[in-house]
Amino acid sequence: MKRLAIGLVSVALLVGAGWAVTMLMGARKSGNLPPTDGREVAEKARLAHSPDALTAIVAITALGRMAPSGACDALREVATTDQRPEVRKAAVVSLAQRKEPEALDALREMVTRDTAPEVRGEAAMELARAGTPDDVRILVTAAGRETDPQVARKLVLAMGHLLGVKFSPPDPKMTPEQRRQQVERTGKAAMELADKMKNHRAVGGGKHPSP
Repeated sequence: MKRLAIGLVSVALLVGAGWAVTMLMGARKSGNLPPTDGREVAEKARLAHSPDALTAIVAITALGRMAPSGACDALREVATTDQRPEVRKAAVVSLAQRKEPEALDALREMVTRDTAPEVRGEAAMELARAGTPDDVRILVTAAGRETDPQVARKLVLAMGHLLGVKFSPPDPKMTPEQRRQQVERTGKAAMELADKMKNHRAVGGGKHPSP
């Protein structure tokens, strides 16, 4: 197992992390790797803090597929403490794959608190895929504070994804004031729809109400 992991890390250094990650995931699906245990999680958690970003990303991707809860704890630590945006972004993707309450809590935190725009944007999109309509409020709050045009766009798209509707994202060419006004209008509409859906669920309805 360790020799296989080391070999894949070497491949990542030569031809890129993406191909090596695909090999690692394929090996696990095909049954070539044994079931994960605490020792394997601990080893991947250690590699997730590697000074080499590619090695860290390969380990983070593996942690996203591991059953023990310790894997989620390791991912949360990397996501909230690592200084490299590309590594935190990888942790965001792996957290969303797990869909545990603790993993989703980490995504909610990163949507509003991460210092890198690309990480906030990724956290928004992953929360839209893994979260619930109740998370719309977090996205609306984040959008109201967001200063990066691309992240604001992703936050609006994420709201629509959670609610099953399509909102028009702000145009990157808009002035900050125009963007703020559109995001504010969209956020208000999203909250109204989210509340309608919540009330609909409370009375036993199973389908989304019409926006």
